[in-house]
Amino acid sequence: MRLNRMCCLLAAIITLPAVAEETPAADWHLAGRLGLLQFIVVPEASARDRAWYDRVIDTVCDDDTASCFLRFFTNASGVAMSFPLPDAVLAEPTVMFQRSAKHRTEQFQWSCRLGLAESACF
Repeated sequence: MRLNRMCCLLAAIITLPAVAEETPAADWHLAGRLGLLQFIVVPEASARDRAWYDRVIDTVCDDDTASCFLRFFTNASGVAMSFPLPDAVLAEPTVMFQRSAKHRTEQFQWSCRLGLAESACF
């Protein structure tokens, strides 16, 4: 009797429709990597949104104990993406993020061109 109930329960679980978690499409583009350094192209609408960067950093640097080095750029001119990045994209930096596992430090810096830095910018 007990085995019969267990079989029915398993059958019910197996036949339940799978509930897929909807993950939003990435609104950023990983343009390339150079060792640990990753180059990300930012949508212009998000270039000044700190919460947007925090979300991307949490996605890309998902291991809090590992080093993670990110450079963010916009592509206002819409040039074709390649790696190394085209000069037009390199001229549009937005954020530099660095997490060093060795030194146990984390640094988020705005580009000076955005005028958002409260202290040091690059």
